[in-house]
Amino acid sequence: MSEQRTALLELIDKIEHMGQFQDRIDFPATIGQIWDVFLDDVRSLIDIEVCAFFVVDDASHEFILEYVYPHDRKKICEKEVDYQIECGIFSWIINRRQPALIPALAFEDGKSIVMLPLATIKRTLGVVMVKTPIKENSITQENIKLLTMLAKQYSLVLENTLLYERLKRKHKSLEKANGEIRLLSRKDSLTGCYNRGYLNEHLQHEIKRASRYHHPLSVALCDIDHFKRVNDSFGHLCGDMVLKEFVQRILSLIRSDMDWLARYGGEEFLLVLPETNFKNANRLAERLRKQISKKKFSWEGEKVSITASFGVTGIDKSRTLKDFSLEDLIEMADQYLYQAKNSGRDKVVSGPFDPEYCVKSNKKSK
Repeated sequence: MSEQRTALLELIDKIEHMGQFQDRIDFPATIGQIWDVFLDDVRSLIDIEVCAFFVVDDASHEFILEYVYPHDRKKICEKEVDYQIECGIFSWIINRRQPALIPALAFEDGKSIVMLPLATIKRTLGVVMVKTPIKENSITQENIKLLTMLAKQYSLVLENTLLYERLKRKHKSLEKANGEIRLLSRKDSLTGCYNRGYLNEHLQHEIKRASRYHHPLSVALCDIDHFKRVNDSFGHLCGDMVLKEFVQRILSLIRSDMDWLARYGGEEFLLVLPETNFKNANRLAERLRKQISKKKFSWEGEKVSITASFGVTGIDKSRTLKDFSLEDLIEMADQYLYQAKNSGRDKVVSGPFDPEYCVKSNKKSK
């Protein structure tokens, strides 16, 4: 076989290999994975000493160094591009959208570099800079054409990947925004704790889980004593401040990863305590009661003091209770809260959940 025929077959193989660039990428791929395949292909065409990939930043539209081989040549590559920009060659190459063999300006050995613009019909994506030990007159037109073909293939895959990454970021941002909107729709606008809608949905889940796995669950219905007096004496703005501070005080003393608080009514709040029996819930409520009565609020130079009453109930892990609702559980807590208020307020009254009481109470109400 003649040398010409051998060279021709090798050229055909290289062309086929370049044309199959996209087939060697598993989409969706990262920019780094695409770069690794591209770098291997460049090495198969010419000897390289340094290879750097500059990508166009979407925000600043500047060329940012993304990857460099070897890794310790980052600074010299950035310096080279700065020099090429200053003398106007870089913009000329980008505007032509064609590879160019040019003298190196920052590298001190006087060798040439190949600049490969990465562009599609729509836009310029970046540029690849290749420093090669091959002299300018030794780099054949054939190699330049193969590099051109490779750059086009790289550009197409890169554009799809960048588009995919942008869409993914937008999707995550949209998901995050929707999540925040959903969370806000579940929060009380004044106090920041959960609202009645969240309570109705999630307390029933807590009840089902506690009943199914025989885990304890307690709730504490708390009410600010004589709250109307605060509004009448200091105004509704002061009342709003008291409600917000009251909630923050409770949230600071409960388990943030498990317990949660919901606004049940005007100045009534329901504290939900998973994995907690009513005796321990009673201890927590007593601690909360003391902290609330101990600290005074400041409002326009005056001190405002409040107290709170608590009704606590719950189911024990040793009991399996079925066919009761969140309304039943809250009704039981409300009865204990009524006892606390009826016996002088600023008190905690607690007891186990009694489903028979709820049945009787419901019959009476009917």
